[in-house]
Amino acid sequence: MTRKFTIVFIAALLGFSVSKVQAHHSFAAEFDANTRISVEGVIVEVRYRNPHVQYFIESDDNERWNVQAQNVPSLRRLGWNKDTLKLGDRITANGFAGRDGALKVYVASIIAPSGEELVMHATTGVTAIDASEARTVDAVSLSDSNIAQDLIGHWAFDIDKPLPGAPFHLQFLLNGEKMSAILDNEVLDVTVGRDEFEIELNRENFAGFPAKLQLIGSISNGEIDGSIKLLSGYTNVPSLDASTFNARRASGDLWDHSTAAPMQPVDLAGIWTRTIALGALGRTNPHLNPAGLARYADLQKGLYDPTLRCMSSGIMRRYAEPGLVELVASTNRLTILYANGSEIRRVFFDREQHSTTRRHDALGESLGSWDGSTLVIDTSNLAETVLTHNSEPISENARIVERYWLEDNGEMVMEATLYDPTFYERPVVRRTQWKRADGEEMLYAPCDPDSFYRGMQLDGTLDAYFENQPTRGQE
Repeated sequence: MTRKFTIVFIAALLGFSVSKVQAHHSFAAEFDANTRISVEGVIVEVRYRNPHVQYFIESDDNERWNVQAQNVPSLRRLGWNKDTLKLGDRITANGFAGRDGALKVYVASIIAPSGEELVMHATTGVTAIDASEARTVDAVSLSDSNIAQDLIGHWAFDIDKPLPGAPFHLQFLLNGEKMSAILDNEVLDVTVGRDEFEIELNRENFAGFPAKLQLIGSISNGEIDGSIKLLSGYTNVPSLDASTFNARRASGDLWDHSTAAPMQPVDLAGIWTRTIALGALGRTNPHLNPAGLARYADLQKGLYDPTLRCMSSGIMRRYAEPGLVELVASTNRLTILYANGSEIRRVFFDREQHSTTRRHDALGESLGSWDGSTLVIDTSNLAETVLTHNSEPISENARIVERYWLEDNGEMVMEATLYDPTFYERPVVRRTQWKRADGEEMLYAPCDPDSFYRGMQLDGTLDAYFENQPTRGQE
């Protein structure tokens, strides 16, 4: 019997090129998101541990396949455990093909021996709109537009889905005969029509898949209203399913934090669990400068990701990771405990400036202060690391400023801005939203990198990994 090996090419459906695809744990370096496959076989080895659960299956023609799943906490939330799939089980793994003929699959779902389909994500995801549904705004000169002059200025932007940190700052600017916009700290081209405008957002979802969103809006009664369409891409965690947006006139001072308001501390101590990860717009793609692109190429060569080796994921990565977070207040210090990775972080309120002699490390030196009732954490002395599982670099000269505040419903927004002119053209912003979970227990989440090395050992790339692996910032 020949192996069951179904390949489905979906590049046209997804509408994006292989070169743009990046996802979980250096996905672009290992997997081809344009190629779906199904592989059937018997489980001959199980590595049920962090940072990645892996099943090794043997097909009917004696090929050993590496089936890569999510981490243990993520699978636990979906109802999986170490006994869900066992040695000797015959399964079918559906997902994304390994690059260059590698015998590996990045799992979307698994058909268990019972016939049950075990999905890797809580939602089935959404795909881009059909071409027949798409429309564009016919561009006119700014002088012929009825709305161009009225757009100029600052707006408070929100959508019809929960969005952490909303409203966002939307600003329209004129540059000669061209209009641009800044949304979520990203500079965007604007197509101006007679009574409408169009903006395209190049975003990515939780797993790193690229997605292009289209915003078409108009002005009515002094406000902007419009539609949001997913033009291309596929997403699953979370669904990029916002459909409408609204923007109201605002002062740019609302987002100007250069002068702190009088201190009004609030009680943030306790255990928190995430309610919103990226929101229904996904996250912006970071804009690397030439030096950043060059360093990014170096990191990709080694499939570099510190979490694969159970090293610290760093501060910016925490905004995409699940797991409980506990804030513990004491005199002149705040301690942040991360269940995912079992890390401890200190924030000091009695230090006025960063040390010039402190050793750089993954979490850096964090100084705390209050801007009104918003907790501000300013972190420097960072070791070089990566921004996401896609391995975009963060230099040792970077600075991260976090803001924590409570919404009216008692939930907490966590917002981090990365300032790193060494590698980036613009600052990078990440946000999540959390609710109290003081009744839950912070459990130790061990991590064992042997599944990472085992996979490379089986496909013959382990030596190449050690030869190419960059070490800067890890000494």
